[in-house]
Amino acid sequence: MKQSSRFSQLCRAMLGALFILGAAALLAWASPAWLDPEWSRRLAGALLGGVVVVYANAIPKALAQRMRCASPAANQAARRFAGWALVLGGLGYMLAWLAAPLHLAGMIGGLTLGLAVTCAALGCIRIGARHAGH
Repeated sequence: MKQSSRFSQLCRAMLGALFILGAAALLAWASPAWLDPEWSRRLAGALLGGVVVVYANAIPKALAQRMRCASPAANQAARRFAGWALVLGGLGYMLAWLAAPLHLAGMIGGLTLGLAVTCAALGCIRIGARHAGH
């Protein structure tokens, strides 16, 4: 990997981390004065779901370098399936934090996201095995 590409990835990661920390700090700062503490927790959970949605774009690209499918079509299918599963899992996590009762939001969101990650992993294994002839 080129040095400029690594630097670009590092800059994007640092900007993402600064955005997440800034948004979390803003929620913590605004919570007592302008924002109900319940909504502060809900929005922080939704922010984490948004992070998963953003990373759902990057993870399949990283899979391309690590997966060894029999064909490029299988590689693409596995990456696409993993990306969509993670996006839907992140959206489910966000929705759980925004709509579920607060005492259940973490559990429902975590189960939704865990199911999405499991589906993504099993789907990639299944697609890779199907195209490899196993």
